[in-house]
Amino acid sequence: MLVRVTTAWGVAALVAASVSGARAAAWQGQAPPEAGRRDAAVSAPEHRGLSLLLNGGSWSGFGGGLAFGTRAAGLRASVGWAPLLMTLDKGTSTDLKFYSGLLVAPDAYLRVLSPQATSDIGAVLGYRYSSLLGHGLAIGAYAQFGLSRSVDLNLSFGLLVFPDGADRLRRDQNLPSSTQFSFPGPNVSLALGASFAFFP
Repeated sequence: MLVRVTTAWGVAALVAASVSGARAAAWQGQAPPEAGRRDAAVSAPEHRGLSLLLNGGSWSGFGGGLAFGTRAAGLRASVGWAPLLMTLDKGTSTDLKFYSGLLVAPDAYLRVLSPQATSDIGAVLGYRYSSLLGHGLAIGAYAQFGLSRSVDLNLSFGLLVFPDGADRLRRDQNLPSSTQFSFPGPNVSLALGASFAFFP
């Protein structure tokens, strides 16, 4: 009887040891979900310093520039070609006119929130100089997404305000002083732009 009890306890101990070993091996092969999330946050690229910009759209024109800062805050400066499509109201008729100019676009950006480890949403404020419309102001928002360890995608949208835009366009393009512009006109317009940031 004693031999049978001893044998049964020995078998139970072997089974318990086998189960514990299997669980330990499983945890070694696969990290807990919480640890995986922490590792992903740690490995997310924290882009900072100098980056090269490639831009497209009415926010900064079609061109390039430089940016300096972190994901939380920084400065961007771009120069690009800025096409301008205007509807001229001459009272008795309307004409669609196309103008081509240069846009200088420095911006300051500030992150407001981060929905994910590699995405940011924030506010942007900047100065504008247009060879067609003169001095202006840019105010809007941006969304930034990390595509890889060396490339970010930035989407910007908002308002461009050129207080003397209409007067300057009339003067430089030899338009009659009575010429009116349909909304959105030279003074205030909606703008959208996309840019790639390349980090060395």
